[in-house]
Formats: sequence, structure tokens, C-alpha cells
Amino acid sequence: MIEPEKTPAEAPPPILGAWSRLYALVLIELALCILLFYLFERVFS
Repeated sequence: MIEPEKTPAEAPPPILGAWSRLYALVLIELALCILLFYLFERVFS
């Protein structure tokens, strides 16, 4: 009987080394975008 090949564990992301750090970076970037757009609105309204 032939055993199926075992798939390797999910590979880490190409940057930051862990998915949780990558998700944190995305959330921080989103918060900065929201803050910058809010400030832009306040200055130019």
C-alpha cells in the first residue's frame, strides 16, 4: 500500500516571519490611514 505524501505545514509569510505579525501590520496600517484621512478632512474642510 502506498502512503499519501504528507503536506508540509503552512509556510510562513514572506515578511515578518509569522502570520500574526503580518495581520498586526495590516491593522496598524489601516489605523494610520484612517487617522490620516481624518486629519486631512479636518485641515481642508
